[in-house]
Amino acid sequence: MVGGSGLVGRHLIQALAADDWEIVSTQRRVPTEVFATHRVIALDLLDGRAARAALGEAGDVTHVFFLARAWQPGYLIERNANVEALTVVLEALQDLPSLMHVQLIHGLKWYGSTLGPFQNPARESDPKLPVEHFYYDQRALVEARARGRHWHWSTLRPHCVCGIATGSPSNLMLGLGVYAALTRAQGKPLSFPSTQAAFEARLTVTNADLLTRAMLWAATDPAAQDQDFNVANGDTFSWREVWPVYARAFGMEPAGPQPRALCEEMPALAERWRELARREGLAFDELSTLVDWHFMDATLALGWDQTMSLDKLRRHGFGDAVDTSAMILDILTAYRHQGILPR
Repeated sequence: MVGGSGLVGRHLIQALAADDWEIVSTQRRVPTEVFATHRVIALDLLDGRAARAALGEAGDVTHVFFLARAWQPGYLIERNANVEALTVVLEALQDLPSLMHVQLIHGLKWYGSTLGPFQNPARESDPKLPVEHFYYDQRALVEARARGRHWHWSTLRPHCVCGIATGSPSNLMLGLGVYAALTRAQGKPLSFPSTQAAFEARLTVTNADLLTRAMLWAATDPAAQDQDFNVANGDTFSWREVWPVYARAFGMEPAGPQPRALCEEMPALAERWRELARREGLAFDELSTLVDWHFMDATLALGWDQTMSLDKLRRHGFGDAVDTSAMILDILTAYRHQGILPR
């Protein structure tokens, strides 16, 4: 697994361990703990020579789950760096006799979801946009490298992956929980921090556990070989519909849209979060390590529908579904039980 320290990686490690896989995970920083479930190799994929040497220690790799992302502060994702990172991995592993499958995790940005209104629901057969994007480059790269070799590939396209993780600031559910906790601490109702259009838009999101089940299916089922699949919970919703559910989870009154920049407003509440963390005995008292507010602004700002068709996924044999409203409550409850969010 390449990039195992993020939200998806942590959920995937749990799923692989439960299924008795032998797991090797790479991450940029040297881990401070020893894991019973997997072996960790510390490497920086942008240091090509060192990364190739480190990947040589991985052994007889059978499946590559490529989850790594290169970005700069402010949630600026770098096209060239992300293509180079995948290139380094493939050059190190593509000729291993043991290799069976390489899987990429992309997303709804494949269809231009952040650029403006697009065809809804998005389908895997939709034409690529006339723009440059590292998703397109990575997809072309893995298909080209697989040609003439014995292994297969798959790409999965989730949207707004929702799960339980820390140390992964691009995390919608934890960001919403921290936002609610700080808003409650100020005695304010829970307003939606974006526009009316974003409040009303139809959305799909992807539960992290559902995604990992789809990842394992796509990596091991012959029906999924050399295919692209949208992956989502299976329902659609608007923030207007689920906002009261979310507010009630914190004992708050829901309020409508109040557009503002969380990346400017929330960092100023860092000391208030420290006070809250000390009073509640929370596990993390540094706000900047929990949430990327640029990511939250970008995710909540889109004022158009963002839905995807799951027809292809269903036709090929994966039929799992998750109720989004129930998922939101389950995830927020778990964060509270773990002492990450206040009760």
